[in-house]
Amino acid sequence: MGGDRLNGGEIQRERILDAMVRVVYERGYAGASVTAVSARARVSRRTFHEEFAGVEECFLAVMDEGVRYASTLISQAFDRERRSWVAGVRGALAALLGFFDAEPAYAYVLLVEATTAGARARELRERHIVALTALVEGRAGEPVDGHPHPHVTAGVMASLLGVLHTQLVTARGEPLTPLLGPLMGLVTAPYLDRQGTARAIQRGEATARELLARRAAGQARSSPVGAVVEIPEPLRNPRAHRARACVRYLAAHPGASNRQVADALGVSGRTQMSALLARLHRAGLLVKHPARPGGPNAWSLTQRGLRASRIGLTE
Repeated sequence: MGGDRLNGGEIQRERILDAMVRVVYERGYAGASVTAVSARARVSRRTFHEEFAGVEECFLAVMDEGVRYASTLISQAFDRERRSWVAGVRGALAALLGFFDAEPAYAYVLLVEATTAGARARELRERHIVALTALVEGRAGEPVDGHPHPHVTAGVMASLLGVLHTQLVTARGEPLTPLLGPLMGLVTAPYLDRQGTARAIQRGEATARELLARRAAGQARSSPVGAVVEIPEPLRNPRAHRARACVRYLAAHPGASNRQVADALGVSGRTQMSALLARLHRAGLLVKHPARPGGPNAWSLTQRGLRASRIGLTE
């Protein structure tokens, strides 16, 4: 990741992947076509085929991108929440639900449409579930190591995905963050006693209320009722190429360090890169995850940054 540099081809690929998500969300996988996706991405069919052989390959790439991002969020949550495995799970679920609320189209495509997009998509989805289950087992450690049945985590994961699938189908457009409490109950029930599970549910519900209140306050400050979502000020300047490229890069590479972002943007000066990251951080677009002693800081997009990465960030 560190040596990758953003170029025209990579930007076009991101636009095509984003267009695939939007088209599938609106029309369903069966209604997606190269023509529709190319038009939405504002590229030619030839450009589409330079990146992907067809709709199926493009959709599989969308699935890979989504799981890579989810894996990064899970790992970062466990890194931040070292008090207990329960706190790590709560942090991971809160981050995932927040991402899905910021990108409801992405959530629907990954969790609903992927189940009906053909044999290759179903096979890839199963491989992704196995990989995510192994990741959670490896990061949580304590409950899995102490539980007698080897398939409990897989069952929990299947149940969790089932709840999200049902919510997305039956209440499309509604936020998923309010599910944090119930999902914490589902995840912890096999490992904790009744009182421990009840506490996990209560803390999950409290966290969800806090996150929703923060979100509502942020939206009230930045977007009056009925207003169109605007590109944040640091990205509006026509000469702010590096700021926009930074947001695009972190959308595709969450958890990147200062050095990795600098390499991608072609910025050689450490001070210049730090100043750009700090400016975007102050604007509420980035969040910094402090490094362990001797390690580099990691950067990812806030929900506002994620929204900004999807609207109008073209050169």
